[in-house]
Amino acid sequence: MLSLLIHGARGSVPATGKKFSKYGGNTTCFEIETEDSRIFIDAGTGFSSANIDEDKKKVYLLFTHLHHDHLQGLLFNPGLFTRNQEIMVCSALMNGSTLKQYLAEYFSPPFFPPNVFSYANCLNFVDFDHFIMEKSPHLVVQSIGLKHPGGAFGYSFKSGSKKIVIMLDNEFDTDKECDLLGFCENADILLWDGMYTNEEITNKKGWGHSTVEQAIYFTRNSTVKKTVICHHSPTRSDDEIDNIRANMTGKNVEFGIEGTKFCL
Repeated sequence: MLSLLIHGARGSVPATGKKFSKYGGNTTCFEIETEDSRIFIDAGTGFSSANIDEDKKKVYLLFTHLHHDHLQGLLFNPGLFTRNQEIMVCSALMNGSTLKQYLAEYFSPPFFPPNVFSYANCLNFVDFDHFIMEKSPHLVVQSIGLKHPGGAFGYSFKSGSKKIVIMLDNEFDTDKECDLLGFCENADILLWDGMYTNEEITNKKGWGHSTVEQAIYFTRNSTVKKTVICHHSPTRSDDEIDNIRANMTGKNVEFGIEGTKFCL
């Protein structure tokens, strides 16, 4: 069993109001589920309503990087303060102790009113290699460095013949195309950063994001079966996404919708 659930598909900041209700307004959070585990990737506002109550499956939290839209929902999930079973937390970007230090600083005064981070006792910070070894051989997890200010990592999850790749917050670079194609080889689902269009990105070079058109180009040249565009701009309404979607020429490319679950 391998599945992907979208808890949040927006980038930068949450989007609120009726014109964002179709694709959702929560920032980045995804959930990979296997036979024995649930793995959350990032903890944007989508994480705040994710069910992490006690169950038979182990729960993990994996960060791509630490920009605020990928962690701002962490301490707003009440399950962190009632859960008895541990949640293993890690990132390929840094070791476990450094990750814990940065999150503790982020969720503390004067940036965060009460110092409640210390009360989330279920969080167990480990190095990324520890996580890989724990999941092997039933789930093969790999990482790849992405082009994003401050650094970020993409992840692939493979169980048997099924494979999911999450490759957000990446400024697509044709010089790295071969590496990315190899990393995504034969993926059933690829999550792609579609923050901008080609027209919009012309004055946003170096901001660390890709475009809808690049998703179509990459998918056409790859062995990916389905590409799901996420990290939607917080200003792009449902109607605007629908309009872009109606004019897309690529096959096997769609826009991510909050609450959608893909079962492989």
